[in-house]
Amino acid sequence: MTTTTDDAHPHSTTPPHQTAEALRTALREHGLDVPGLTVEQGKVALGDVTVTTADRLARLLGAPAQTVRRNLTEWPEAQQVMRRLGAAFKAVTDGGFLDLYFHHDCVRCDSDAALTLSPISLPEAQHVLSSLSGQTREATAHEPHQPHAR
Repeated sequence: MTTTTDDAHPHSTTPPHQTAEALRTALREHGLDVPGLTVEQGKVALGDVTVTTADRLARLLGAPAQTVRRNLTEWPEAQQVMRRLGAAFKAVTDGGFLDLYFHHDCVRCDSDAALTLSPISLPEAQHVLSSLSGQTREATAHEPHQPHAR
């Protein structure tokens, strides 16, 4: 089964594309790399991310810090990250559901452990964007004032 990717025209001005681009920018501003972020069938597809990225996204969306800081790519720790991200996503989107799938690291194919995040609706993506953007403004507001150099 193939899915239609709407990113054939990267400069598209549709609301899903605009939201996806703004979300990509906000995630980068927070130091998160989400290389698979695209628009598919009118939804924002977040794609595969590292477990560490998913953990940081969970914290940015309001989840408490991970209590046990062992190797996040191990099954129990990754499951905890998935629960925390799912709960934070639900809270930020007023009840939205983020389907997550854990991929173990693979010695055979030499790939690291990752989480696949399901595509999300435009309103859900806008809620996530609003939450991330609000945190950027808060961080900027709390920075000490730097006098202009002369």
